[in-house]
Amino acid sequence: MATTIINSHKVENFTKWKEGFDAGASMRKELGITIKGIFQSVEDENLVTIISEMPSPEIAKAVLSSPELKAAGQKSGVISAPEIKLLNQVF
Repeated sequence: MATTIINSHKVENFTKWKEGFDAGASMRKELGITIKGIFQSVEDENLVTIISEMPSPEIAKAVLSSPELKAAGQKSGVISAPEIKLLNQVF
């Protein structure tokens, strides 16, 4: 069963962040990650939330804890620790 991830964090500039995010498309495809949506806060366009699905909780945890993801986030302007929720659909 796929695992849904809700990941929110603050970025310096949404446009710069989105360019970095888009650059990771091939990596996400290789890992079987599906992006369900990217959202900006109504109050702050630089507060970003990504909803995605990964094949399993194990893959989600490995990806989210990878040094490569942290480095890519820093390069694209992530300026806060992420708030991450891992969810399994029950209904």
